[in-house]
Amino acid sequence: MMNQEFEKYARGHHKAVRQWKAETGKKVFGYFCCVVPEEIIFAADALPVRIVGTSDPLEQAQLHVPPNSCPFARSCLDAGMRGLYDYLDGVVVPTTCDIVSVMGYFWDRRVPHSRQSNPVRAQDMKPFVFHVSYPEKTTGPAALRFYENVVMEFKQNLERSLHRIITDADLSRAISVYNEQKRQMKRMYDLRKQNPPALSGYEAWRISFAASLMPKDRHAELLRQYLDSVEKEQRAASEGVRLYFAAGPLDPVDAEVIRVIEESGGQVVSDDSCHGTRSFWHPIPTDRPPLEAICRRSLAVTCPRSASDARIPEHRWEHISETAAGYNIAGVIFYALKYCDGRSAENPHLIDKVRQEWQLPVLPLEGDHTPAGVEQMRERIESFIEMIEG
Repeated sequence: MMNQEFEKYARGHHKAVRQWKAETGKKVFGYFCCVVPEEIIFAADALPVRIVGTSDPLEQAQLHVPPNSCPFARSCLDAGMRGLYDYLDGVVVPTTCDIVSVMGYFWDRRVPHSRQSNPVRAQDMKPFVFHVSYPEKTTGPAALRFYENVVMEFKQNLERSLHRIITDADLSRAISVYNEQKRQMKRMYDLRKQNPPALSGYEAWRISFAASLMPKDRHAELLRQYLDSVEKEQRAASEGVRLYFAAGPLDPVDAEVIRVIEESGGQVVSDDSCHGTRSFWHPIPTDRPPLEAICRRSLAVTCPRSASDARIPEHRWEHISETAAGYNIAGVIFYALKYCDGRSAENPHLIDKVRQEWQLPVLPLEGDHTPAGVEQMRERIESFIEMIEG
């Protein structure tokens, strides 16, 4: 049985984060995308939490964002406009995909928050929205130099907002905590190489989702204890067709696809997703100055919106290959949301690579971030799994 604290965050994350804030009296900052250097927020003794959407119909966001844009981002904005994130003390918006990049404007102007503007020399010294200009090309010395300046400015703005200095010792402490949490997450994924896997794909997602909402030191300790018990008791999930799952952010709405896969006779054993491997796969270097190390970790995230300086960029395929190695997968499911330009552009190439190099069947799915949309995929998922079994 999964740890109760993980379950609390997975089932009711707003209530859980509010409770944490009330008990500790500390600040909470929301963020979009796993490329955000959240280690700096943790180093400032605040809690970074991943902003996600809801399964509720849109009430306000559709008045400001066009309907042919990412349904996940629209749902996140709608949740903010309805006050579900009223406990946040700030929001960090990176320059990632087009729709997330403009979320800063909407969360500053349309989402209610108590902080009042305090412009000094044309700059808000205590902003609610913090912008992080994440580079489009994420490899090479020029990208690193540029990004170090960006992250330094973010750190300084956060210091002014919190009235405290974030020292190198603070950053080093955060790096140590985050690396330990990454080690435990990697350990959890290694246990899923077993046949049958020690944990189901849906259980692993709930643990990963909780990691994006609670302090990483607490999560690492609970996960270590939980995995110790899993190994000691030699637990195993149900058997099923072993599948690799490639997707974007998996909030409680879109993660239902994993549950449907399991109910249809499949078992997700590894993934390429924002709440999965992309959030923990790359440890933070410990042989570099702490700020540079955090920047290198952030730039190492292989997001579909990013480019490399290689003549033929294959950083996305390299990540998928690395996170699929050793899992004995029998098929791959690519799940993309409607109007996701990044995945729509790269998925045909990646699907061809899977078919040609791995000789495995592929099922492409497109979702609209609704429970009904997920349920409509059930028949296709069942047929795909039956085809592999046959």
